[in-house]
Amino acid sequence: MVRYKFLVIDLEATCTQPPQPDWDPEIIEIGAVILDSRLNQISEFKKFVKPVVNPQLSPFCLDLLKITQADVATADTFPEVYSQMLAWMKSSGLLHCENKNFMLVTDGIFDCNQWLRHQCKLSKIEYPGWAKHFSNVKRHFKYVLSTNKDDGKSFSISEMTERLGIKMDGQLHRALDDAKTIVKIMKGIRGRRPGFAFPKNADFHTDWNMRFFE
Repeated sequence: MVRYKFLVIDLEATCTQPPQPDWDPEIIEIGAVILDSRLNQISEFKKFVKPVVNPQLSPFCLDLLKITQADVATADTFPEVYSQMLAWMKSSGLLHCENKNFMLVTDGIFDCNQWLRHQCKLSKIEYPGWAKHFSNVKRHFKYVLSTNKDDGKSFSISEMTERLGIKMDGQLHRALDDAKTIVKIMKGIRGRRPGFAFPKNADFHTDWNMRFFE
């Protein structure tokens, strides 16, 4: 059994439909859950973030996330929310030792390689070292269940919960709700493979291509 903790994060960002090549996506909501090694919740974090490059959310974004313009207009900017998140992580026992004492878990590679990387660049913040190697739950799901999609794409949150027989709670595309659903998926995977450690299986890439906006 693993002894480290897990930090499960989901990020939501500004978006348009159809996609625009020159659009600068900005993080507008952060949801995170800290788990012990047995996947029991220790603490949770939820904050809206005020966008500054494109402060007015598109109708598509408002409908997708089911939020209001006021939710982000009255929020703090990313550097402030990021500092608050780091303080929360430290208060929950993370970031206290020289060696990383937790595993970052995400639903795919985009949260780190796209949203967080681009936001750090916009906000002139150094990309965090603790997010350079992480655990991609989509790949673990595919590995443990020995399954592939016919179209070759990765499984979505709703597809993974359906395959595992898990009920989705909350609102899809809301950061904390999605983070908690990822936790349910982790528990579903542990149900199939007791003691599964969710090891690192993805890395941060400085040359990542912003594929959503081409």
